[in-house]
Amino acid sequence: MWAKALGQVLLLGGLWWIAQRLATLLALPLSGGIVGLGLLVALLLSGVVKPAWVEAGAELILGNMLLYFIPLVVSVVQYTDLLEHEGLKLLVAIGVGFLSVMLVTACVVELICQQIRKRRYGKLTDVRRDRLTLSSQVS
Repeated sequence: MWAKALGQVLLLGGLWWIAQRLATLLALPLSGGIVGLGLLVALLLSGVVKPAWVEAGAELILGNMLLYFIPLVVSVVQYTDLLEHEGLKLLVAIGVGFLSVMLVTACVVELICQQIRKRRYGKLTDVRRDRLTLSSQVS
């Protein structure tokens, strides 16, 4: 179990590393993490990468997400003067950024859900039409 999850974490890390190099090489205005996420989504949608190949690794990473924020907390403690003078500006910037990310994420999820519903509805209507055609031919 752990070996599988660790292998998947290495796969995700390798994908991130490739995306980081690609973003740097092409001088993209996006970080390697964003490029990697787009690359992973494209690979998942195309079927090149199966969800089961990265699921355990992604769960391991998400389950330990708190550990990634420890350096951030240490940095906040080191820069108390900055927070005293620019704290409100930082809070507003973080709040606006957070709300923007949440809004865009919600819109993208809703768009994808709508597309999935349309596909399922289309398949359902095709099956019903085929059944009606078949039943009318039999009669």
